[in-house]
Amino acid sequence: MEGTPTTTLIGRDDDLGAVTELLDRLVAPDDDMAAEGPGHEGRRPGGGALIFVGEPGIGKTALLQAGFAAAQGRGLHVLHGHGSESERHLPFAVLFDLVHPILDHGRALSPVHRTSLSQAFGLEPSTQPVEPFFVALAALELVVEAATPRPLVLVVDDAHTVDQPSRDVIAFIARRLAAERVALLLATRPDAAIELAASVPDTGIVLRTLRTLDLEQSRRLVHLNERRLPRGVEQAVLRQADGNPLALLELPRALRGAGGLDVDWTHDRAPLTSRLEMSFAARLDDLGPVTRTLLAILSVNDSNLLSEAAAALALSAGRELLHSDITPAVRAGLVTSDGTLVGFRHPLVRSAVWQATPVTERASAHEALARVTAADPDRSVWHRACASLQPDEALAQALEAAALRALTRGAPGTTVQWLERAAELSREDRRAQRLLRAAEVAFELGRPMTVRRLMQQAQVPGLGAAERARLLWLEGAFDDGTPGDADGVRRLIASAASARDRGEPDLAIHLLHGAATRCWWGEPGLDVRSALVDTAASLPLEAGDPRYLATVSVAGDFDRHGEVLTSVARWAERDTVTALQLGSLARAAFVTADFDRVLTFCSPALIELRRQGRLGSLAQVLVFQSFAAMYTGRWDITRVAADEARRLAEETQQPVWLACAILGQANLAALRGESEAAHSVLKEAERIAVLTGNGALLNGVLLSRGFAELGRERPAEAYAHLRRMTDRTDAAFHRTQRAWAVDYLAEAAVGCGETDDARGILASLEEEIGGARSPGVIRAVSYAHALLAPEEEAAARFADAYDLGATASPWYRARLDLARGSWLRRHRQVTASRTHLQSAFYTFEALHAQGWARRAARELRAGGAKEALTAEVPRADLSPQEWQIAQLAAAGLSNRDIGQQLYLSHRTVASHLYRIFPKLGITSRTQLHAYLQERQEL
Repeated sequence: MEGTPTTTLIGRDDDLGAVTELLDRLVAPDDDMAAEGPGHEGRRPGGGALIFVGEPGIGKTALLQAGFAAAQGRGLHVLHGHGSESERHLPFAVLFDLVHPILDHGRALSPVHRTSLSQAFGLEPSTQPVEPFFVALAALELVVEAATPRPLVLVVDDAHTVDQPSRDVIAFIARRLAAERVALLLATRPDAAIELAASVPDTGIVLRTLRTLDLEQSRRLVHLNERRLPRGVEQAVLRQADGNPLALLELPRALRGAGGLDVDWTHDRAPLTSRLEMSFAARLDDLGPVTRTLLAILSVNDSNLLSEAAAALALSAGRELLHSDITPAVRAGLVTSDGTLVGFRHPLVRSAVWQATPVTERASAHEALARVTAADPDRSVWHRACASLQPDEALAQALEAAALRALTRGAPGTTVQWLERAAELSREDRRAQRLLRAAEVAFELGRPMTVRRLMQQAQVPGLGAAERARLLWLEGAFDDGTPGDADGVRRLIASAASARDRGEPDLAIHLLHGAATRCWWGEPGLDVRSALVDTAASLPLEAGDPRYLATVSVAGDFDRHGEVLTSVARWAERDTVTALQLGSLARAAFVTADFDRVLTFCSPALIELRRQGRLGSLAQVLVFQSFAAMYTGRWDITRVAADEARRLAEETQQPVWLACAILGQANLAALRGESEAAHSVLKEAERIAVLTGNGALLNGVLLSRGFAELGRERPAEAYAHLRRMTDRTDAAFHRTQRAWAVDYLAEAAVGCGETDDARGILASLEEEIGGARSPGVIRAVSYAHALLAPEEEAAARFADAYDLGATASPWYRARLDLARGSWLRRHRQVTASRTHLQSAFYTFEALHAQGWARRAARELRAGGAKEALTAEVPRADLSPQEWQIAQLAAAGLSNRDIGQQLYLSHRTVASHLYRIFPKLGITSRTQLHAYLQERQEL
């Protein structure tokens, strides 16, 4: 780690202890691998990320230096990279510096990952955009491979100035090191810490915020470096430095150079960072003009090569660089150089030089560097763009082209930065277009603050219709808009109609789908939704376009469901369907409660979305899968899908979909009788629902609470929650979701004597549904009728429900058996009841639906059953992710294939399998397949 300050580590014992602890875990012996075999390739988890957070000069680099030395002392392989303000525009610059010594290990990567990494680094050409998550997973696999012979330590300094694509990859890696022999030591300023750590639980990331030194520690540090400092000067230093280690080292020199105590510290009230920059800038006055020109070039250059700076100096100063030009800057403590590389001693030095250099001189430095880097078109055009002091449309076009090349290399973060600069250089009529394109890329990256800033800049007079339409869509892109915002929906409808009239049907359906989503989260009014559906029907799209089906199902009423169901069934017969089409079809099938078909569409959609690295869409489709699986009794799928959806929604910053995933987890916990766990996770979903005014989420919260009370055998409390779902005056009312819960409403009503009230609700719902009912709604309504029917109609209603249940899930049939068996026992048909009740009991036990199992057991005992009815089917103590890995392994996927699907390294997968096998009491993948098949977990 050359070119970094070497401050002491006074007052940092605890932080050094954290470094030692992480490195000790990393070198801990591997688990005993005597039972070598498939799935037993795992290692004992020992990695993680340690992030030091603090203001400039607080000692972050010193701790990294200590960690670097400690890792080398343990014989570990150490890689180092650091951010730089002047390199922030270069995609993957820091990542390449960090991993280029281990690129030879890329031979072990899959062809897709090897190619993605090479294209990201510009080592191979790319004609199609490289998915950023492929680059991230490839980098993860690379460092894990490199850690095979000996553990690996990654050290990254000044992470807040790392180029965005590299930062995204480093954050991705950091969240996945808990089971690897790789450690990350990273230093950053507070504003970047949250992004790097994310809010994803159980990732092995530890943040340590560095505090200022106390007075005694500060004095010790000053005395170590300035043994004969006059007392008055020492007091001034201690007061000015306020416990900042860098200030304690640098301010004595500034005070002495400025005349000691007689100096007028007019910036005494300025932030310490500014005071330090001023102290560095003051040293420039003692340097010659050529040295200052050299420093100006270094402050804007994106390379530390001394030869490059020398070439630029020759163009600017008209003569070659001499040794005497750089020596004064080294002597002044501003830069370090080994004859090949040259760099500033601290980022604040670069900042001080940059700010002290007049704008025209910075432009001249950029212009010289543009000529020096002509062989690298993208670097050259960036320097030209920075050199320009006025609009230049030709230059803007060149920079836009470079931005799109960055996009194909998998560096959308750089694309945003370059498009924004291109917009600044643009003609007035092209500026908004480039800003909105940058905003769209930022949206795909999950950066709401950047999107809003760019949108604000794009809102200029004279916007074209297409730009206004894109701006309107972006307004609600992250949170799906304000739920129930009738005016906002009308604007989207009008904009879509204009796009249609301009011959842009794709933009039109895009806008209408966004409008429909707002209608789902909150009711804007029937007239608004009708206008939306009519506009969608007017678009010149292919008959049954999946985007149209999703839009009209989400915005329309039950009378539209028949049309949607028919078209969805036709699509199910097609052989070739894209991932985005499958996602739209899954949504349409979900809204129309065709839950079996939702699962059919989700499976191939998830495979393709994983392959493409589209994690935002992946999280949404997983939500559909988790809920459809819950309604059909495939709770094994629900558990895994909801868990992954939650992690991905957090990682891609989609709060509404995060709440949906949490609801999936809460539903499953509630149905299995884990009411405390259900209520615990519901708090976050309810918080998001309340803050956003999202009625659909509130409706889902009530459903989860109803499940929990049914699982606790408290039907009156359950009925109170479930009834609110159907009350049009309640903020939680939802026109569609209430139909999916009417069977549970009837179940609660029977238990608490509210059958008359429930019959009225059922009759009202049936009147609205009409004849266009999906399988899920038909079964729910039929079940409700069987439970709520008068005595003389009950037998016929149960018969109808059983006819529909012939192809239904075990969960539906078991609930029907419980209801039918209970009815038969109450009517003294004990022998006939026992068959139904026994079937229900064993199904509930297999599903771990303990509340329902207890009810079935109680009914059996009331009918005279003598057999033991308390044995629960054993449940392996696996996490949802372990279940997911077990299922994929049992299906025949290799560790590397599983890792690619779940965005984990193959060694993490192996480590999970190593822990899974003993939990299940098995020793091989063959046994794993048999185990899951026996329990219907495949």
